[in-house]
Amino acid sequence: MNLEFDAAKDAANLAKHKLSLTDAMVVYESPNKITLRSARHDEDRLMDIASVDAAGIVLVLVYVVRKSAIRAISLRRASTAERRLYEQAQEN
Repeated sequence: MNLEFDAAKDAANLAKHKLSLTDAMVVYESPNKITLRSARHDEDRLMDIASVDAAGIVLVLVYVVRKSAIRAISLRRASTAERRLYEQAQEN
């Protein structure tokens, strides 16, 4: 899969979350990720949650799949509830 994103959206994401959408594939390709449907919008959005390094940082990627591309919408650190959900999924 190819990664796409809007340059303005990347700049906004970097300013708000200190993470660039260029790093989205780290979460998307993570073997230990969990994937949820995002019920927030009419568009069929997906949300991946994954631990991305040895320090245990858990990130959330929100995206849509368009043909052969992943269109990244947001990349940020997971909230407490999202980390808990991720940890519970890893225990099962």
